[in-house]
Amino acid sequence: MGLHGQYIGLQDLFSWLIILIPLSGIYFTLKHKRDKLQQGTINFIESLRSSSIITATVSLASPLFVWLYVSAVNPTYLFFKQENALKIIRDSQIDVNTLLLREDAIKKSFETFSYLLSAFVFALAVCLTLSIVLSILIRKKPLTSTLKTTDASNKHVH
Repeated sequence: MGLHGQYIGLQDLFSWLIILIPLSGIYFTLKHKRDKLQQGTINFIESLRSSSIITATVSLASPLFVWLYVSAVNPTYLFFKQENALKIIRDSQIDVNTLLLREDAIKKSFETFSYLLSAFVFALAVCLTLSIVLSILIRKKPLTSTLKTTDASNKHVH
């Protein structure tokens, strides 16, 4: 089950594609808040505050879903990920001492707790980055400065 065996290398691509889910959630939440709840305006701080809720939720839920996946759905997943990573470094042209150090590091990184911790950190970093970028892109200032200019030009016409 899942992308393991000969296709384990494609799994990283699908992991990046899954980022579209929180990205969409953050974007549509901010857009809804700006357009429907705040009459078309939102500043960076309000936007970041709202997107932080999604960031926290995704970051906390990510290790839970990963744990369910590696425990119940696909118990051999971490084994295949580790074997794939080991194969890649064994096929590379590095000296034996470096190879042994990297093999040890890879084995530790695919232990369940380490993998869950990395899922949390990855989700937190990606969602926080997305939150900041989207908060910058989606903000809109009120139209009060445009209205004042229009009112001032109307006074000169009369």
